[in-house]
Amino acid sequence: MKTRRSFTRPSGFRDASIIGIACEGDVTEYRYFEEFKERYTEFPSRIHIELIKRQEATQSAPEYVIASIDAFKKSKAGPDDEFWAVIDYDRWGDKKMSEIIQQAFQKGYHVAVSRPCFEAWLLLQWIPKSDITEAMLLGFNKKSCKEIASEIRKIQGHYKKDLNDVVEYVERAEIAIENARSLDVNPVDRWPRTFGSRVYQICERIRKQ
Repeated sequence: MKTRRSFTRPSGFRDASIIGIACEGDVTEYRYFEEFKERYTEFPSRIHIELIKRQEATQSAPEYVIASIDAFKKSKAGPDDEFWAVIDYDRWGDKKMSEIIQQAFQKGYHVAVSRPCFEAWLLLQWIPKSDITEAMLLGFNKKSCKEIASEIRKIQGHYKKDLNDVVEYVERAEIAIENARSLDVNPVDRWPRTFGSRVYQICERIRKQ
């Protein structure tokens, strides 16, 4: 079992760069990334994965995700740190996405949008790439987040947002990364235009550290 490292950065001394991750959701995403970083980061490391919580859990709109990164940067960030905002598409639409991503980019933050929501990323852990068909994707494009969660239950047998079985998901992260990358046919676009998730970009970044 890996040893957890508490992270403090003494004044005037820099021992590691930060990859900071702030999420729209307040449970599922954080539980997933906590397990992912435990599995894929070594101790000691020159990179520290920081999960940035919002000051108020009920304030889940994307602008609050950006604000949580702003607040963290004021107290702990260094010049080599990078920050990611993890945002769902479903409740906001193109206009809101455009505004938020423009704001994030101006601040130098990365944005990982899932469409319709983070559950798209979780579902991609459970579908072998060879099983993904055009008809399947067309169906997913029309589904709400709640319906995507139902798809997870059909395949995995159960799904709850507290993700108590998170280890089972992270063990299959390589499948999701490959699936999400293959679905991201226009990575220069600021967010996925169809079913998919840019969370794979964060996971690849963590694996490279």
